Amino acid sequence: MFRVRATLNTCLEFEFIMKFLNIIIWVVLAVSLGSQTSSAQSTNSAESSDTTLITNITSTLDPHINDSVAISLPHLFGNHQAVVRQAGHWANYQQSVRARGSKHIASAKELEDAMIDFSRYDGARIAKGWMAKSALIALRTPEYVAGVRYWESTYGHNVVLDRLHDNPMAVFQFPGAQKAQTAVLRASFNDSNEIKLVGSLFKEQAYSMQKHSWANKKQGGKDFRLDALRLAPDNPTPLNQDILQALAEPGRTLLSGSTEHQDEHQINEESSLLSALKLGPSPAFATTTSSQQTLQLAPERGLTMAHVLGLAALLVLNDEHNDSHFQKWIDDPELRECVDWSRVHLRQCVAAGHFVFEGSFCVSEHQLGDVGRCVGDIISGNRDEN
Repeated sequence: MFRVRATLNTCLEFEFIMKFLNIIIWVVLAVSLGSQTSSAQSTNSAESSDTTLITNITSTLDPHINDSVAISLPHLFGNHQAVVRQAGHWANYQQSVRARGSKHIASAKELEDAMIDFSRYDGARIAKGWMAKSALIALRTPEYVAGVRYWESTYGHNVVLDRLHDNPMAVFQFPGAQKAQTAVLRASFNDSNEIKLVGSLFKEQAYSMQKHSWANKKQGGKDFRLDALRLAPDNPTPLNQDILQALAEPGRTLLSGSTEHQDEHQINEESSLLSALKLGPSPAFATTTSSQQTLQLAPERGLTMAHVLGLAALLVLNDEHNDSHFQKWIDDPELRECVDWSRVHLRQCVAAGHFVFEGSFCVSEHQLGDVGRCVGDIISGNRDEN
């Protein structure tokens, strides 16, 4: 009887110990899971903070937008349409510069949006867009169009084309070439000043925004930001039908034989700089246009100007059969490389920064100041201008 009772007590003690151990195990598991959940929430919170930036940056990017976006230009053919489309990207860039320069930055998101907006334009898109726009400006010069046609009627269509393809510098012998060159240099001077002016406004804002708490916060998500800047050119701003039509019309009008309203169009284009920039922290930055200045082509950029005038000549001569020359001439290696170097410096600036307001310095120095100097480099005396 005693042995039975002892055995029963032992069993009860063992059962109690097992239940106790089981309770301890569940408590340990609960504490461990709670700790992991808290850690995961903390990590997710940190990751969310870092990825908010990239979410904001990429929220407006559309991977389906590209240079082949359907735009109807039924009255243009071949190379003329291609020139207008490339000029459309330059027009988009100018619109971004003017829009961002016409208002104060009021949040970190607005600053990042501006940085991404400008980053959509890499060296290739800027170079081709500027070359195309410059060719359209040459095409708006009645004396140049008449000069190309005079050579065509005097020496023959094929002879002029062959000479042009063999030696692009032959364009300077066309009557009216000097006037077309002057128009291109004047537009480039104004474009360069406009871009650098907006860059100066961004630099001023970098100082003024430091009094706001949001601008003095540490900038997170640096790797995400650098990736977004690098990939931005893959998502260009869509081409606008109305802008393309406006770009195409003056040249198309001249090609059809009419010269009406050309001077008025050029005057309106030149005066758009000061009217577009309504933001004015320092009125001293408001530079005048180049209409009263004598501008000279930089000696080392003669081939660039020859290709600009050559593109216009190809359109006058309706040369639709030599695509290799066209594709080569519509790009400018010097301008493309200059802009791409500015993008390298931009990423270095962003990588070295710590606070939100520093992004405005990066935009000012590299996305605007450097690009403005790249565009103005074709003008004699502008190469080392700061």
